[in-house]
Amino acid sequence: MKPSAYYRDADISDIEFPDIGEREVCQGKRNMILIPNHKAIVDKNTNYCYAIVKDGYKIIQHKEVIERIDDICTQFPEYGTPVREIWMSNYGGRMKTRWTFKGIDFAIGKLADGTPDTVHPTLETFSSCDTSLAQWTTVGGWRKICSNGLTVGKTLGSYKRKHTLNLDLDKAKRVLVNGMENYSKAQNLWLSYTERDAFMKEVNAYESIGFQKLEKLSIEREIKSKGKIIKWENEKPEDRIVEINAWELLNIYTAEASHRITDVTRQQKVQDNIAKTFAN
Repeated sequence: MKPSAYYRDADISDIEFPDIGEREVCQGKRNMILIPNHKAIVDKNTNYCYAIVKDGYKIIQHKEVIERIDDICTQFPEYGTPVREIWMSNYGGRMKTRWTFKGIDFAIGKLADGTPDTVHPTLETFSSCDTSLAQWTTVGGWRKICSNGLTVGKTLGSYKRKHTLNLDLDKAKRVLVNGMENYSKAQNLWLSYTERDAFMKEVNAYESIGFQKLEKLSIEREIKSKGKIIKWENEKPEDRIVEINAWELLNIYTAEASHRITDVTRQQKVQDNIAKTFAN
């Protein structure tokens, strides 16, 4: 198993997944003592240990997650066949998968040259067997002009659970099917952003939603480039005054998360926080 891997439109039988299993946990050198109520989560092919967990942790194979979402995609033949991308890191301990329906265009206003600002529907899932991520699946979008993922927040389907016995992929499936059937709500939400300026709490949100120092500086440059700065330098965040379109600001954030953040765990957390920022 490679430390990291990327697959685009690969047949699932050709993908190298870890065979996730469990082992007993013991301590000691000569006289090994079994540690009760704990287990090691390992790749049975390599014996690589991902984490030590308590009883109640539910193992979900990456292949099973993908097969479930593949099944959801077949329920929307009018959307065509999606492009499926898979990212894995930590020797398969973390996985992100995105299905992008590039045959469907949703126009969210127009670009400066008059062409439509196009968004493709997406389904996206994060999962891990190293305890760094909850099982998370959500409906979102992919903006064609700058290839960045858009989060939808509470408006559409989203399912997030820790790997415990109440983890239910069938429930996740029902949530996402409902979200895809109501995708026009996301389009209307994004259209509403094109028609208003961002609130200052949205402008200042980049300070606290998980971006690192260089990412924050990049976002600040983009805000100053694409917005009208009335008060900024030497001002506390709550005293700043900035005029910038909410759709433009959302895409500054999501582009930074999509293109600069490579760690699957942190990207998931940042995208989740972006969704929450713009969901209200």
